[in-house]
Amino acid sequence: MNIKLELLRKSISDIVRFRLKDFELDATQIADTTAIQMLDEIQKVIQDDSCSDFDAIEKIVCIFEDYDIDAGARHDF
Repeated sequence: MNIKLELLRKSISDIVRFRLKDFELDATQIADTTAIQMLDEIQKVIQDDSCSDFDAIEKIVCIFEDYDIDAGARHDF
């Protein structure tokens, strides 16, 4: 534990909370972004204990493909 770092984190956190007190955020709009949707899908795959590691990676690669993101040739077999 780095005490200076912990104190800095708390100070920054307090400042952000204070500044956001009266700041309106549309949590739904933020949460519905494509990146968040993709991460949610990947998280569900990772948390699914019913599939093997190989199957989990395959599902994650398919999620990348569904969003037209190149996963690279490493998994191309």
